[in-house]
Amino acid sequence: MLPVFHGNRKTESVQVKIPKRNKLMKNILIVDDSATSRMLFKVNLPKDHSYVIHESKDLASALRLAEEYAPELVVLDYNMPDHNGIEVAQALMDAGINARFVLLTANTQQSVVEDAKALNFRLVVEKPITSEKIAMLLAEADG
Repeated sequence: MLPVFHGNRKTESVQVKIPKRNKLMKNILIVDDSATSRMLFKVNLPKDHSYVIHESKDLASALRLAEEYAPELVVLDYNMPDHNGIEVAQALMDAGINARFVLLTANTQQSVVEDAKALNFRLVVEKPITSEKIAMLLAEADG
């Protein structure tokens, strides 16, 4: 199932098959046009985390950073000016980026969740981001 986090509750909405990985996640790429959202993600990470965070505000920089750092996890906003998070994920996949994808968005309409499912996103997390949601996101993406 593709988990969708609404506030503090988790609902199962759609089924998706995801291959298991054994290696620990180290690099996380955050793709969000809002510098504030990217900052809130970093601020809400667990204090004892061992992740290297790379930030992108658009498709071009996401491609460059993903090719350079090969992130294990890519966290994308859905609503961005030039390309939505689903389109950015598709471009990263087309470029050969093999990562787990998470959609972090205020837009959890069923059509958005279905689009995420079609690309094998790990989960969808509803904004605003909190430390609890980050902990759940990291646990789900790593499991």
